[in-house]
Amino acid sequence: MISTFFWTNALSYILIGFNYVLTMACIKAVDWIGYRTETERLTQSTTFTWLVSFFNTGVILLMTNANMTEQPITFWLTSGQFSDFNSGWFRQVGGIIVGSMMFNIYYPVIEAVGYWCLRLFFRVLDRGFSCDSKKTSKTSIQAYMEVVDGPIYYIHYKYSSILNITFVTFMYGFGMPMLFPIAAISLLVLYLVEKTLLFYAYRLPPMYDEHLSQNVLNKMMFAPVLFCMFGYWMVSNMQLLSNDHLHPKTSTTSPEDIDHTMGTVFTGEGWQGIKWPLLALFIFVTIYYFFEDNVLEALYKCFPYMEIGDVDLNEEIGGYWESLDAEDRKWSLKEEENTRNLQFQILTDEQYERLQSSEMTKDGKTLMGAHSYDILANPLYLDDFQYVTAAEDDRAECIIDDDTNEDNDAA
Repeated sequence: MISTFFWTNALSYILIGFNYVLTMACIKAVDWIGYRTETERLTQSTTFTWLVSFFNTGVILLMTNANMTEQPITFWLTSGQFSDFNSGWFRQVGGIIVGSMMFNIYYPVIEAVGYWCLRLFFRVLDRGFSCDSKKTSKTSIQAYMEVVDGPIYYIHYKYSSILNITFVTFMYGFGMPMLFPIAAISLLVLYLVEKTLLFYAYRLPPMYDEHLSQNVLNKMMFAPVLFCMFGYWMVSNMQLLSNDHLHPKTSTTSPEDIDHTMGTVFTGEGWQGIKWPLLALFIFVTIYYFFEDNVLEALYKCFPYMEIGDVDLNEEIGGYWESLDAEDRKWSLKEEENTRNLQFQILTDEQYERLQSSEMTKDGKTLMGAHSYDILANPLYLDDFQYVTAAEDDRAECIIDDDTNEDNDAA
């Protein structure tokens, strides 16, 4: 008993480590390929990371332990010891899957504590283990900010974790219902940890458009298809429901004989008892997933009152100039003032006048993220170019140029 428990948990952690290495390799591969926009790059990174995680967590264990010699389609899966989902499969393979999913509960906490310890260590190392927090060995603002700033927010890795938890849970949740509370706790812990780190640890993340989140939601819609498919296969396995369908084994290492093949779905036996609701639901959600637009169009023709027409959203948002918060307003004013001192301008005279005369909206509905198309207004490019904005009150003290004249540092 102790030996089985040890090896089950050991395999879970080995699988998790292997999964992490392959995930990092996929992210590097996507970065090497290169994409036109940051959102497109992160979308592909999310897809590759999720596929690798899901394959290692939910698919590879199923394939390596499968024995499909009795099935009409084997996929060359004949070397495993389990011909179907049975008690042995749930004890051995199911235990590893549960262990891997349990790791998702406390991994966000471990990651947060680990990053915090690394930040603290590098800060102390930078000041030579001195207690003086103002002391540093860095010779540039950018190098110093790399030490004191928090970690980068890898949103694609978080999205892939959510997708992996969802798909593994829906894939095996019918036979292992405990995966659903484990997934709920994992998502709750991830939400609380990430929410806290976004406020107190992570660097300011850039604003992305809706394509990344919509892409993730589209992928997640396939999870119910897996739930119905694997749920039907489990509930149609009579060996799981009754001992009357068990057969003697020729040896302890030989796979069990089963009366459960893919062809039963095309017979009356495949629609008996509690099987048919899952099979009917599987057919419906599969058709809806692949032909959503056609299904909705047919539904609206039959029931016109269900169609949601064009909705006029009026959030009563102020104009652009009124929607700038105090920091963005100061940024725009100082940048324009600085450029006009250099004999050129960003805004027209009319725009500059409106910026100076307008007041910030009173309802708190201000622009979020990068408020301007100016590339230097984006915090990512601001760090890459080591740019000190004109909105900094002590800007000249933060700039070191290559001449001896200290009066032109902020030019």
